[in-house]
Amino acid sequence: MLILLLVCSFGVSVLSEPFRYDNYTLYKVYPQNEDHVQFLKDLYEKTTLLDFWTAPARAGDFVSVVAPPEMREDFEHSLKKRSIHSDVMLENIQEAFDSQIYSRRKREANDERLFWTNYQTREEIERWFHSLANAYPNVVTVISSGRSFEGRNLTGVRISRGSGRRAFFLEGGQIGADWLSPTVLTYFINELVQSQNPEARAASNDFDWHIFPIVNPDGHEFSQKSIRLWIKNRRPQAHVTGSPIGVDLSRNWNSQWGVFGGSFEAINNNYVGVGPFSEPETRSVSRYIESIRSNLVGALSFRSFGQRLLIPLAHTSAAEGSTAYNYEQMIQIGRRAMGSLSVKYNTQYLVGTSRDVHDGSTGVLMDWVKFRFNPPIAATYHLRDTGTWGYTLPVAQVLPTCEETFDSLLAIIREAKHINIL
Repeated sequence: MLILLLVCSFGVSVLSEPFRYDNYTLYKVYPQNEDHVQFLKDLYEKTTLLDFWTAPARAGDFVSVVAPPEMREDFEHSLKKRSIHSDVMLENIQEAFDSQIYSRRKREANDERLFWTNYQTREEIERWFHSLANAYPNVVTVISSGRSFEGRNLTGVRISRGSGRRAFFLEGGQIGADWLSPTVLTYFINELVQSQNPEARAASNDFDWHIFPIVNPDGHEFSQKSIRLWIKNRRPQAHVTGSPIGVDLSRNWNSQWGVFGGSFEAINNNYVGVGPFSEPETRSVSRYIESIRSNLVGALSFRSFGQRLLIPLAHTSAAEGSTAYNYEQMIQIGRRAMGSLSVKYNTQYLVGTSRDVHDGSTGVLMDWVKFRFNPPIAATYHLRDTGTWGYTLPVAQVLPTCEETFDSLLAIIREAKHINIL
């Protein structure tokens, strides 16, 4: 585990072989009171040998934790001593990761193009973008908001069937280990361009769509080839001894930056950076959104996991009466949209501000968009699941996630039009 810690924190450009998580155990932990929460928060902030996939936030909310084999006994003992209940979700997460990779390689070897029955690589997505633009030159344009630290394009597509239309901005892949949101967004693109479903066609006709599936291409690539659970981007933090690598891009936006849920220690996975927009990826995406601000009516961010729809602003609370403009409208839209999402597979989402239903982490993209431009539609999806699988979500759940999430997108538009905010 010490080797993993050093590689994750101080890093190399790529490992000769991907790091393996053999016998690493995934736990779902259930704190039931404030003492439980505080104990887990102390572990989260001070223990580098445990990998928290979700941050401890409040009693009653699950926490996903991965323990290396040498820590398992001590971790279980510490939970039992404090009467904190936990379930073992996976005894060996490497087997789940192997299944994700094996299924993809099997598809490639057999030349099968069932594109949304598995996770996708950045190279596959970009090749498909260009083929789609060639097939639909009057509708699809390949776009870039800039380059990552390692020089990769932040590539997306614009779907437009006319000029001067109202615009939606969608993004995913801020977290390197999140392979689900990029695949969900390419499914959206395919439906908006090629679907004959009347509601999908209307959405494609009524709005311009600016969609960036992988905002963190360096982190995504590193998670594919070296460390599957890599979270951050790949810029060395030269101001810190040893130059630990990376910033959590999901906490690097200029809205209550660093106030809650992030770390100022560069070695940590939730490191917020030296300031808002300190990273080339967040700076370039923010400039792109600025460029479409006059037409922007909707912005949605996607990531795994947790099954929540978070309404800006993260530091506000409905219980305290401190919510953002049109919060009540977005709650109404969000709840109805998540009802539509649940129809196919009975997947249940919570809806509310991050402080009310999640971990309250600030410095997030949708908060900045809402604060800066105030589009009527702004929210962050935390996709499947609720911690049983987390980043090891089986490939069999990829297409259902795509389908149900697209249903909810159409429902957001439908409900927003119904109450006359679109």
